[in-house]
Amino acid sequence: MLTLSLDFGGTKLAAGLVDANTGQVFAAEQHPTPDDATSSYAAMLDMAKTLLGHAPGQVHAVGVSFGGPVEADGRTVRCSMHINGWEDAALAAWIERDISLPCAIANDADAAALAEQRYGAGRDVMHLLYLTVSTGIGGGIVIGGKLYRGARAWAGEVGHQVLDPRGPPCACGRNGCLESLASGRGVARAAKIALGALRSNLDMLQADEVPPEQHNSSLLSLPVEQITAQTVAEAAAIGDVLASIVWERAMTWLGIGIANAANVLNPALVVLGGGLTRAGALLFEPVRHIVAQRVLDPNLEIVPAALGDHIGLLGGAAIAADMPHMSE
Repeated sequence: MLTLSLDFGGTKLAAGLVDANTGQVFAAEQHPTPDDATSSYAAMLDMAKTLLGHAPGQVHAVGVSFGGPVEADGRTVRCSMHINGWEDAALAAWIERDISLPCAIANDADAAALAEQRYGAGRDVMHLLYLTVSTGIGGGIVIGGKLYRGARAWAGEVGHQVLDPRGPPCACGRNGCLESLASGRGVARAAKIALGALRSNLDMLQADEVPPEQHNSSLLSLPVEQITAQTVAEAAAIGDVLASIVWERAMTWLGIGIANAANVLNPALVVLGGGLTRAGALLFEPVRHIVAQRVLDPNLEIVPAALGDHIGLLGGAAIAADMPHMSE
């Protein structure tokens, strides 16, 4: 079954023709994301029409992965986390009007969860929890082989469980959410705070009064604005003490958050995707260790996502395939 898959991301838009049965991507287009909803939709529509011209009459549905909250109807965008103008946008209706194909949409983490269950690391696993650990932390839940959105489509927001009420502020307006403690943004912020304290100590004390392993941190040579989760991970990987402390704390929080979610949902598998997972064993080993200490199910597995850069397009295809009339 050939689908048109659309991925509205914060930095790029992508469109593709995808076989929803196999996950094969036959053709794809990309465009940098404009800074407003009207321009973003126009750019996406141009790509969609170009792709449809390559397969006239062969595409049966449109599936959309959207970088922001989506209503439970699977048709309406609540807002974008990155781009202005998407508030209460009837995106599915717009696409059906302009392309004349049935359309369904989902939050990008929900779409990714379903894609990993259909085509990726969780293929044929009936109960699965997916987390994307990147600038923020998003999540999606598959129960009984079906995407679970909850009563009002807020299910899967594992990143917004409050773990430390006195912790750092989160983008959602609360304090101490998992996202504020263990996301890329959270890791970078913690490292900047630690470096600020270290620099202050070095300014006040003689060098020989500070343990050498502290004032030798490789992060000290970087301007504050260049500190990212990636630089912290790279420094921790070569044994930098300060970076290792920051990274270990973040991974401990991530493990606690995953264990909490797993104890509620009891998935057979947890799939982790997103930019921070590129750290490989530096992330997976401590997270698995913490989860094993806290989870009730001793058979729970935690694995890396398998779909890579195409996960948004494959998420759209999985959402299209999940439309009621498409699965008959």
